[in-house]
This record gives sequence, C-alpha cells and structure tokens, in this order.
Amino acid sequence: MADLPTDSWTEILARLPAKSLMRLRCVCKSWCSLIDSSDFIVTHLHIYNKKRKYLIEVERYKSNIRSIDTFTKIDVLFEALGEHAILGSSYGLYLLKNVFHDIFVSLYNPCIRKSFVIPPSPFSHEQTILYRLGFAPSSNDYKLLTIGCFKFPEFSIAVYSLNDNLWRIKGRFHDHIRGLLLYKDEGEIYFKGAMYWLGFDQGSATHLIWFDFDSEEFNLVDLPDALKQTCLTKMCFVLGESIAVFGMSSDRTCIWVLVEDGGDKSWRLWYTGDVNLEALQFLTGSNYSIGLTGIVNEEKNTLLVQHSVNDYFYGMCSYNFKSHQIQHLDFYNCRPKSIDTYVETLVLHKQHQRGRFDN
Repeated sequence: MADLPTDSWTEILARLPAKSLMRLRCVCKSWCSLIDSSDFIVTHLHIYNKKRKYLIEVERYKSNIRSIDTFTKIDVLFEALGEHAILGSSYGLYLLKNVFHDIFVSLYNPCIRKSFVIPPSPFSHEQTILYRLGFAPSSNDYKLLTIGCFKFPEFSIAVYSLNDNLWRIKGRFHDHIRGLLLYKDEGEIYFKGAMYWLGFDQGSATHLIWFDFDSEEFNLVDLPDALKQTCLTKMCFVLGESIAVFGMSSDRTCIWVLVEDGGDKSWRLWYTGDVNLEALQFLTGSNYSIGLTGIVNEEKNTLLVQHSVNDYFYGMCSYNFKSHQIQHLDFYNCRPKSIDTYVETLVLHKQHQRGRFDN
C-alpha cells in the first residue's frame, strides 16, 4: 500500500467524508501532509461532492440534513449555540454573526468543527445592509459580499476573500440600477459562482440580477416579454445547468431558461402549459418561495415549494408544474432561511486566525 503513487492515494482519499479524513491524518506523516495540502482540499471538494445525495436546510440557529428525494429529516448537522446566529451558507461553510455585536462575523465548517473569525467589515454596523457568502470556482475561493448604505440611494460594496484574507472596497453605486439592492434574507439563488435574484421596476419583476463572485461584478438581463406581465407569479430556480424562471398567470404556466451563446445571454422557452386554478391559488395565496430552495427534480417535473400555514407554522411541498399536483412533505414551526444541496469541505482546517483590510 505504501508503494502506491501520490495520485492514486489522492483519488482514494478524496472520496471519503471530511470527518474520516481528519482521523486518517493520524495514520502516517505522508497522509497528514497530503490531506493538509491546498491541492487536496480543492480536489476533495469537487470529487466527494459530485453525487449530491442530501439537502441542507438552514434555519436561524441550526442546520438540518434532509433527503433530496423525500425531504425527510435525517440529522441535525449543527446548532449555533450561545451568542451566534446563522446568516447563510455556501459550499460547506456557514456564515455566523454575533447576535450582540453584528459587526463580528465568522466562518464555520461543521464537518470538521473549525471556525475562522473574519476581520470587521470596512462598513460600520449602521451602514451595513447585508452579508452574502459565495464561492468563486475559478480561484476556489470563498468570498463574502457586504453592502453598505451611506446615504440612500447611494451605497458601496466590499468583498472579503478567504484566500487573500482581506477586504476590498469595490466602489459606489446607486439604487437606480434597477433594483440592485436586496433587503430580504431570502429569494436569491446561488449557482456556478454567482448569486441571482429577480430585480423589480415599479413593483414588478422585470429583469434578472446576479453578482459574480469570480469577477466581483453585478450584471443584469431583461426577462422575456412573456414574463414581464404584472399579473404573473414569478420565481427563479436552478434547472440542470442553467438558471430558469417559472411564471404562472390565470391563463398559462411557463418556464424560461437563461442560455449563453458566445458570451451573450438570452432566454429560451423550456416549457409552457395550462393552469390549474387550485395550484395558482396555492402559490399566490401563501407565503411561498420556490426561488428560495432552487431545488428541482427534472425527471419528476417537480419544484420544492416553501409556504406558510399561518404566522407560526410552515410547510414544504413538492409541486409538479405539469400535473399541478401538490404533495405536502413536512411541517415545522421555524421558517428556513435557505435550502441547498449538502456539501462537505476541508476548508478552514489549516486557516490562519487573522485577516486584513485593503482599500
């Protein structure tokens, strides 16, 4: 076994859970050196998580693992005890904040139980509107976006890089960039290194906005005319390898997919069908969010829908957009902040405990 080349050991070990790898570091010096290397950490992130078997449900103070097929609760991944609350998650890392001092945020890896305190944002607590954690695939870097508002509608953004261990102020913008600001803690979809959400003009969603964590830039594209109707119920989600927007009105149901051709993005009609009034009433009459989960089963033509039963009781349903069948999966008394596919990572295992600020 000791005669196997390093590449072979990398292929074998990269298929193991993060917790097992932490134990295997004690077997021998060569394994410890391999598992601790930055190249192996990146390889493990991509190889181990190829087959997505579970969902991760993020609440304010805890995170649950659920079945990707039935939404059955399997286990509690971790609970944020004491003075911390969960702001969000991305690719296996969680963003936590101190509930008594909002300016202090940290990253936490529940699989290996390692945390890292991020240096304070360049914006004060009073100026900070939101934090969003994302992953930049081209550099294999976790980044934290923060927006600070100094004098409405003027605001600035800053981006923290875990690889570089510093903050960068990116510049000032104005909210007249067609709904660029996002005040809610919900509604955005993370996909392929970017965070997407619907932008609004005069109260109606008319375009799709995204922040690219690789380029650290905002972009937008108009929705197709068929999705610009004010009476249309709309939400974005991930469909295969593309971002899609679901729309339903009193006379039809449609799904449009954003495709890229030579660097240009355009919309393609992926599905159109009839409307079920009961399904329409359910989607428009409850506090739903399909875009919140971003989870779709293409084989079953189903979307994962979150809705509120009342002010204190919530439910998760599977909605078939072709048959309009609604299947109730589970109920709970705490509304999740987000639902995504479960990812394990070794990131933060060897992270330094300092950060710096760069203007």
